[in-house]
Amino acid sequence: MKTTLEASALAARENASFERGLLPAPVLLGDDFTAASRYEPGRSHALLSGDFYDVVQTEDSTVHVVLGDVSGHGAAEAALAVHLRVAWRTAVHCGKTPIEQLGILEKVLVDERADDDTYATVVSLVFSPERTSVRSVSAGHHGLLLRGPFGDVRWVEPQAGIALGLFPGTMDWAETEMEISPRDSVVLFTDGLIEGKTDACARLGEEGLLQLATRYAHLPSQQFIDALVASAASMASPFGGLADDVAVLHLGWNPSKIPRACGT
Repeated sequence: MKTTLEASALAARENASFERGLLPAPVLLGDDFTAASRYEPGRSHALLSGDFYDVVQTEDSTVHVVLGDVSGHGAAEAALAVHLRVAWRTAVHCGKTPIEQLGILEKVLVDERADDDTYATVVSLVFSPERTSVRSVSAGHHGLLLRGPFGDVRWVEPQAGIALGLFPGTMDWAETEMEISPRDSVVLFTDGLIEGKTDACARLGEEGLLQLATRYAHLPSQQFIDALVASAASMASPFGGLADDVAVLHLGWNPSKIPRACGT
């Protein structure tokens, strides 16, 4: 019995180490850009889920971001999410445009999915090195939060095309350009954050999340997203908790590294 227990413990440690190695490690060239994250798999005793994200800053200082959500909650969906994340990073390094990246991800999804009904919602962002705009492309993903430097938070709904894998080859995605200030931050999240119940007949939803975000707008980035997740989980706790996977990203240029204008 002892040998069996030891073998089980060893297998568990090896599985955890394997999954940990597949988690994203954002690639940033310095400290001019900040990316805080929170990642909560819905599966018990798992480190990976069907949610995925990645952040890559290229040599021209442009920051590329992706966040996605594979339908379903099992190990197969988690494996597919890893395929999609790695494919996305490869596409970025190969200089593909955001729309071309989604086309590649859709092909990978169709090739690798075990079920023809499996699909993924994805949103990608490109932060320009001029720090005055963000370009977004959405494949069926919901909106995002735009957080200003003075405690203001608003919901932004970029144009969204069809989710990956629903009708392969449709490719109806389009870019949306958002003007931002160098001190603005963007918060991306998967729908696990807003689908938790707040009472027997209602879910947190977009309005509820925006209220929470406004309440915690005074907090720094990591504490801000931790508070969002903790509050959503607490509100859903009487109704079974947050049953879905949750991934949250808080993204923006580092205010302390913003170049000063001449004469200031």
